[in-house]
Amino acid sequence: MKKKWIVVLLVLAAALLFSTCSGKESAPVVSQAPAGGEAVVREVVRTVKPDYTIRLAYLDAGTWPDVTKSPLPEHAFGLVFKSIVESNSNGKIAVELFPNNQLGDTKATMEMTITGSIEMVNTTGTAASLYPELQVFFLPYVFKSDEIAWDIFDNSQFWRDMSADFEKKTGLTILGVGQNGTRHFTNSKRPIHTPADMKGLKFRVMQSPIYVKMVEAMGAQATPLASGEIYTACQTGVVDGQENPVWNIAANKWYEVQKYITLDGHVWSENFVMVNTNFFNSLPKEYQHIIRIATYHAIQADRAAEDLASRVLDFAAIQSSMEVYVPTAEELEEFKKAAAPTYDWLRGEIGDEVVDKFLAVVAESERKFGY
Repeated sequence: MKKKWIVVLLVLAAALLFSTCSGKESAPVVSQAPAGGEAVVREVVRTVKPDYTIRLAYLDAGTWPDVTKSPLPEHAFGLVFKSIVESNSNGKIAVELFPNNQLGDTKATMEMTITGSIEMVNTTGTAASLYPELQVFFLPYVFKSDEIAWDIFDNSQFWRDMSADFEKKTGLTILGVGQNGTRHFTNSKRPIHTPADMKGLKFRVMQSPIYVKMVEAMGAQATPLASGEIYTACQTGVVDGQENPVWNIAANKWYEVQKYITLDGHVWSENFVMVNTNFFNSLPKEYQHIIRIATYHAIQADRAAEDLASRVLDFAAIQSSMEVYVPTAEELEEFKKAAAPTYDWLRGEIGDEVVDKFLAVVAESERKFGY
């Protein structure tokens, strides 16, 4: 419980630091909890009328202000983004948060952002349906660590060029990239120590073709489903397993219908924060700056929330409810070798040039961090 309070207070501190005024709406504020008691949530009504409203949709549940739980990554982003945008604009920009797929699944809300029905979305691999080149980031076992992925998204010319081309072709501007987490295999049938153990199993995968190819390369069957269908699909036997970060498995209680988890870390999964380009460009320059600064801070909250949940808080929940297996170095090499045809498939889809440039950028970042 103490660790959970630390995570909550870190995210709240980042959000409330900037929270001085806002558009007209009710906003929850957490009062300090008495010793041994619960925090008290009270409502503050703000009265400034906004000139602009940003509707931000995302998958993760709005676990806060239930302060017994740490904010999930996308919700941590939303909390900090909303606080900074509203306070730094003196209430002239209001931010409305729509967590837990309230407006539809990630594909639907991404399409709503394109049409302008909403202004922003935080989404993951489904963005590749608009721009197949994004799949280079989903290549199996391509990132040795979080900091390599962060470095490429934050600092590389490769990513600046790709996101500019993405904007040109989709009408969406990628403001930043958070962290959805490192993905692992779970199933209800048997422990998975090597790819041979995956043969004959059916896995739910994200609705992105590269995930299908990766699982099939390892000898299993792949069934693309929306995330909201995972629990029932596992419970009823439509699929035997699925693959997701630790925090997501815990948050959605998939451990109730899955017995085994293999911490192979096959894909580093991202959160693409996207805004409708026409809307963003229509804003005064000072408001665009506020949104970019807010995104920068909120991305840090997103990454920290995922890191703490998957490595500490929710990992403990997984350990107590599932049989956990960590592959040896030799077994991990077997997984990498089995997944290798995925690289050839992607080259056929998007061309050698993009894949080779990306792998060169990864190698450069690895050298920077001493790998």
